[in-house]
Amino acid sequence: INGAVSIQPHGTGSWVAASSNAVLGNTDNVWTDKAARAELNVGTGLMQLNAETSLTIVNVSRHAVQVRLNQGTLYLHVHHLFDGEIYEVDSNNGSFTLKKSGDYRFDADSVADTTTITVWKGEGSVTGERSALRVKGHEQVRLSGTAAAYERHKDPNPDGFDEWCRVRNQRQDTAYPRAYPYPYPYPYPPGVIVFGRRGPWY
Repeated sequence: INGAVSIQPHGTGSWVAASSNAVLGNTDNVWTDKAARAELNVGTGLMQLNAETSLTIVNVSRHAVQVRLNQGTLYLHVHHLFDGEIYEVDSNNGSFTLKKSGDYRFDADSVADTTTITVWKGEGSVTGERSALRVKGHEQVRLSGTAAAYERHKDPNPDGFDEWCRVRNQRQDTAYPRAYPYPYPYPYPPGVIVFGRRGPWY
């Protein structure tokens, strides 16, 4: 957490201040205020939220991570995508499903009714009213409406938020366990403590 971040448990009731290492579950909402940022850890994936971002956790299970970006900016870094594992980011303009591990950025503009997807590294597909649209590394796609219209561009230069995410993600990647041969057993056996460079992970 960096700045004022709030959560709304189960999507109902009052908003409360978020605390570090809080456990979030399905239907929880997350909001980052002005000049605030937040990071969510989901297995081998990291989700970073920029300022004034609204995110809903739709479904998180052993083999699936599905979130909805209502507005703002989400950076998703997946260290390793296991067989059968699903990462999906939904918005008002469609759904994006990862096909490979990598780095992805999503910008949702609720006023203009657009979602911009930037694939720095990796590959994924968009589903909406039209047939599936494949987006590869170093590509950017801007969706309008319910993905019925889109623009495709080359990925832009990273901004300050992208660099902040990149540094944090590199640090996290170097903290993955060295005791297990890669890829690491997933899901981890009950009771196993995974040690990385920065200490034990439970």
